Amino acid sequence: MTTLHTFGCSITQGFALPDVVKPICDSQNRPLTAEEIKAQGIQVSWEDIHLYQPSQYAWPQVLADNLDIPVINHARRGACFQQIARQCAVAAASIKSTDIVIVMWTYLSRLSLQWPARTSVPLANIVDPSQGWRTRILPRFNKFFGLSNSKQEQDQHIYEYIHKSMYTYLDPMGVYSRYYNNLILQTMTHGFLTATGARVIHLSVEPESYLSQLETARQELDESLKDPYVIPHPDSWYNFTVDHQSCVVIHDPNIPPAENDMHPSVKHHRNFAQHIYQQYF
Repeated sequence: MTTLHTFGCSITQGFALPDVVKPICDSQNRPLTAEEIKAQGIQVSWEDIHLYQPSQYAWPQVLADNLDIPVINHARRGACFQQIARQCAVAAASIKSTDIVIVMWTYLSRLSLQWPARTSVPLANIVDPSQGWRTRILPRFNKFFGLSNSKQEQDQHIYEYIHKSMYTYLDPMGVYSRYYNNLILQTMTHGFLTATGARVIHLSVEPESYLSQLETARQELDESLKDPYVIPHPDSWYNFTVDHQSCVVIHDPNIPPAENDMHPSVKHHRNFAQHIYQQYF
């Protein structure tokens, strides 16, 4: 039997969709409406209500239903290129030649730090030439990832360490090197996925091509580092197709976002699944 395997970040996981959001309840365990929560002044943190699991409303499940095949959605929120490649590597042994694999790669600029017991995504991922990096440390990630609690002062120490370590990526050399290596990692992932014999489709959550973003990063380098290329030019080895066009459907600004977040809504996911079905199947 053919199985659909999907990999990616929160957009593929279906973050903030209704079945992965825990309701805020009153003392009688009755779910409160958004109006009631606001009227009672209840402070709600997103990590308190969002479940760390795929949604049945997310596009992978909708697409699988259209194809009448089972799906395994390996995606997880906040995933960077490394984490998505790891999702693929871990699942590779279970992928059969009759299966379908869809990898929806995340933002090229996303960066995460990883330890044996923690994963943190501390960046807002936007490079603004006039402002530099926007650093956002994810607070209380122990709780969100279901890890044991730690003392606040210990967390503060970790936050400070993350913040300090990020400055190594402010340099244009570090940005270019990371983008280039992300494309190498993506290419290697494509290689071992296609080696399974499965049909492999690559999507992106952003419309700007990764090669274009790499070129923009190259323009920020010192003149002495730009030309001529001593390392292989990406045009000579980055030679598989990534669909950067389809993502406009799941980011459609004319459709309201998910009720509890700015992520795509049920309708976004349904439209996107239908688009992918028509585009590739």
